[in-house]
Amino acid sequence: MARSYNSVAAVADGILRFRHARGRAGPHVTLVGGVHGNERIGVDVLDALRRAMFHVDPWPARGWPTITNGSVTLAYGNPAAIRVGKRGSASHQDLNRCFTTKLLQQQDRESLLYEERRARALAANTGASDVMIDVHSTNKPSLPFLRVAGHPQGVPPHVQRFCRWLPGDILLHDPHYLLADGRVALTDEYVGANGGIGICYESGLATDYTPATVEQLGNALWDILEHELNVVEFRRPTAADPATMGAAPPVGQRRVYEIKQVLKLTADGFEWADGVGNANFELVPAGRPIGYVQGQAVTVNYHAYLVFPKVKSLWKVGSYVNLQLSGLSMLSLRPLVWLAQCVQ
Repeated sequence: MARSYNSVAAVADGILRFRHARGRAGPHVTLVGGVHGNERIGVDVLDALRRAMFHVDPWPARGWPTITNGSVTLAYGNPAAIRVGKRGSASHQDLNRCFTTKLLQQQDRESLLYEERRARALAANTGASDVMIDVHSTNKPSLPFLRVAGHPQGVPPHVQRFCRWLPGDILLHDPHYLLADGRVALTDEYVGANGGIGICYESGLATDYTPATVEQLGNALWDILEHELNVVEFRRPTAADPATMGAAPPVGQRRVYEIKQVLKLTADGFEWADGVGNANFELVPAGRPIGYVQGQAVTVNYHAYLVFPKVKSLWKVGSYVNLQLSGLSMLSLRPLVWLAQCVQ
């Protein structure tokens, strides 16, 4: 039997939308990589998925994917940063803080920076997704983990059903959007705020992955598309090729950490305590120094797990927020690290 091919449209620079050739209705799913240009695994995963969707290469042990209903959008987050292999298109620029209401609705487009313009393009073409999974990696060593924002009463089962397919044993919950000072500002948060399901997947250290890691993550994404959402099916190269689907993973069997607060860099400086600040989910017992500000110990009264500790090149005391947005000059302090508690 002849293969069915996917219909594809380039809806914006670096954003490809695949559909069934007859345009059948169904869920709209967006897979994102390269929001930070130095995090290559997301880009490599999208490249592999794209080649399979174009039927250039069959996916190993699965075959040729065909959209059965709805759509699958592959979005290369920050093309300018991807081209130079840097976190942003310029120093201290972060696309993943640009999905705020103020930035997306700002009238004076001429004053927007590249990342702010790119956020508008992504929001316009992916913000109405039913499901978004944004692939990232970390600047310091880390086990793989997922991050879900919002849902102050706890991550609901319908979101956990999607999480269960992705590799890793850790779920980081940010119920109060503390990654961006209590406001929606990240890709997945924006989709969630618009009624969809937004999930950020952190694969581990940005420089620590292999082709096998790319294939493993790709298989997890295919499982979600094929078995959780029923938007793709595979035609295997030969009838004898077996399917790779096993039993669906159980829901909710992960360690859950909840972000409690953020430490920020001030003009007084900061030094990590000895042996602290080297990895994600590093435990600092209650009352133990996390670091020092002008010789004074920084402590908290709970067992704190460090999340996203910043590498020194990303330290910045503060920056003046856009005058068109705020109407006044205001120094905003930049985060050093977020602190989380293990809650499950």
